[in-house]
Amino acid sequence: MPHPKTKAICIEETPQQAHLSPMQKKFNELIQKIDAQNKLLSTWQETIPQCQQEIARKLTPLQDTFCTHQAEMVALLDNLYTTHKFTHSQQNKIEYLITSLCEELISQHGRDDLKPIYDYYSGHNYDDAIQENNELADELLKSMFEKEFGVEFNDDEFDFSNPEETAARLKEKMQEQQKQAEEFRAKRKKSAKQLAKEAREKEEEAVTNKSIQAIYRQLVAALHPDRELDPMERERKTELMQKVTVAYGKKDLLQLLELQMNIEQIDQRGINHIAEDRLKQYNAILQNQLTELRHKVKQMEMDIRRMTGLAPHEHLSPKRFSTLLDADIRMLRTQINRMQHNLRLFSDVTQFKIWLKSYHIPEPEFDSLFDDF
Repeated sequence: MPHPKTKAICIEETPQQAHLSPMQKKFNELIQKIDAQNKLLSTWQETIPQCQQEIARKLTPLQDTFCTHQAEMVALLDNLYTTHKFTHSQQNKIEYLITSLCEELISQHGRDDLKPIYDYYSGHNYDDAIQENNELADELLKSMFEKEFGVEFNDDEFDFSNPEETAARLKEKMQEQQKQAEEFRAKRKKSAKQLAKEAREKEEEAVTNKSIQAIYRQLVAALHPDRELDPMERERKTELMQKVTVAYGKKDLLQLLELQMNIEQIDQRGINHIAEDRLKQYNAILQNQLTELRHKVKQMEMDIRRMTGLAPHEHLSPKRFSTLLDADIRMLRTQINRMQHNLRLFSDVTQFKIWLKSYHIPEPEFDSLFDDF
């Protein structure tokens, strides 16, 4: 059965009303913003699974291949170091190359079998070094979080090596402190002004809920499938009732109004002549809906930034996410080709020594082994 196209909600100017009121303009503005956020959320929801498939199909196999070549390079360099004579400067460079490769393979790919090689060429124990670095990083993060969020940490309360767990615990901690602050405020005697404000907010919330309930009841009265004798019409109404129920549960005013227009329960004239006091209620509902949508989009984008390593200040969009993935695939293919070339080149110790002569150990802050490798 073909589905009728959903009619867009918008208050239009008319010959009788050539200019919209501020409340009407706000209504249209909120609907446009909600529509934009819904489209962005929908695009993200379509883009992410597609990119995840591309990651599994293209990126992950390339990462595995590159990891394998890195391990092969460690074995080759180790063999060269132990079976040929090198100057002190050349030895330092080889040691750096081996430890850098091992460190990446151990930390990012779980190659614990390379720890003895790392320990030998670095001159210190990998696990001890990691523990010391983690302790220093934990103290720094603890101090930063306490200062930034005003949250006090107990010893061993947070595992800073696990970003997801840290974020979850930090959120819990902040909620605990917020709850304690609210309980403290609740115990204090409220002023007449505070009491009046709370009463006003409760009244506005009740009026808002009644506005949505009124639309819901009108839709139910028109669409209840049990009263329909025609099988095809009953099926149509059942489908529409499901949409009504979902929209009502989400307090999705826009969807409820669109459904009313879809079944011609209201028309454009009815939208154009919504009373100002009702518009005020509708605008409050739409503003809450917009805030929730923005939060969903922001949360999804934060998850994507964590997944891609994209910095908070860098622009992010569904199109750019796909572009970044394509760029990562191209870059990894280039790195694999370079690594394969160097594996062949270094197999000849003479060529390897020529390469070492032009190679310089990067400064710590610019430690990018594979720019030269």
